[in-house]
Amino acid sequence: MRDEMSFPKKIAILTMSVGSGHVRAAEVIERVFNEGEEPFEVQTFDAASLGPAWFRALYVRPYWWMLRRAPSLWRRLFERRQRKRHQATAPRWVFRYGCRKLFEQLKAFAPNLLIATEIGAAEIASLGKREGWCAGPLLAVLTDFHSEPPWVQREVDFYCVASEEARSQLIGWGVSPHRLLVSGIPIDPAFALNYDRKDLRRSLGLADGRPVVLLMGGGMGPAPLDHIARSLEQCGLPLQVLAVTGQHAEMKARVEALHGKVALDLHVFGWSDNIPELMAASDVLVTKPGGLTASEALACGLPMVLTHPIPGPEERHLRYLEANGVGLAAHTLEQIPELVSRLLKSERERERMIRRAHELARPDAADTVVQVARALLEKASYIDLLASPPVRSGDSAYLM
Repeated sequence: MRDEMSFPKKIAILTMSVGSGHVRAAEVIERVFNEGEEPFEVQTFDAASLGPAWFRALYVRPYWWMLRRAPSLWRRLFERRQRKRHQATAPRWVFRYGCRKLFEQLKAFAPNLLIATEIGAAEIASLGKREGWCAGPLLAVLTDFHSEPPWVQREVDFYCVASEEARSQLIGWGVSPHRLLVSGIPIDPAFALNYDRKDLRRSLGLADGRPVVLLMGGGMGPAPLDHIARSLEQCGLPLQVLAVTGQHAEMKARVEALHGKVALDLHVFGWSDNIPELMAASDVLVTKPGGLTASEALACGLPMVLTHPIPGPEERHLRYLEANGVGLAAHTLEQIPELVSRLLKSERERERMIRRAHELARPDAADTVVQVARALLEKASYIDLLASPPVRSGDSAYLM
């Protein structure tokens, strides 16, 4: 019998592309595994893309429809789920039949460890373990600063959470403190690099002596970047504005249409891989408070003006970031230029926010998650070894 310890351990990372943050966290964790000295076979599974059309229509699209058309309805549903402590985001049969292809791929891959970076993905992984499609420890990685009751699944062996608040919530819902670690949200370590700002701005075609404002709204988010960019004229400052529209092609066209119509030096980006450089070159970030984007800004020490939060989770992010002194909340479009001007004109306030952001940041979160995963693998391997048949003199494969 072969010794499984001599072969690369298999890691399955489960995510759900209902937003870019969960997927980005999965990608960073996979990259850290692959860049390490120890060989691992890592594969990421997106439950949304692997599911049939009816699954996306039933589980994913209503979420985006509510965000765009009925945000107050989504807020009520989210708050009710928190208040009633619902243990699921959907009926179990939705995952059982909608994720059949995913379960079959997991069974074929036979991972030694599962990692879930999204709440529905954690439910799916738990169901997969419960019904025998996969085995091994399950590590839940939360990408929000607060938690939700459906994260509490008995099949989850350990949790890496973003904040003490999330940790306290899970403990209150019955999770043992010994199964929790405040790791932060996994982000690319490049966000914590020390860039030469003057050289960086020159490489991006920016003037060093003029303020730079970065606009981000999430690839599918509700932030109207075109209206925000136009409003920044009211600052009365020689602004250089970097607008990142992500995968929202229509929004990119709308912002680009402002060229020549606003008194701003406007630079427009769609999906971009150089967000660390754009953040490092900026003085202020105007963004909706997504967990990944906020964590990246913290690592950069970039003051934030927070606007247009997704009802529920991001409204809680906004309060968390504002309470910790790293962001200012703009509750109306008109407040955005006022707050941007305030930060650009008050070096003292900006420096205080930069210092607090560095104190709150956890740029090594992905490394921490991988360390926890390796510990879970070692524990599982030890348990498997204890459960193995006794070593016989003729079974050299058992000898270590």
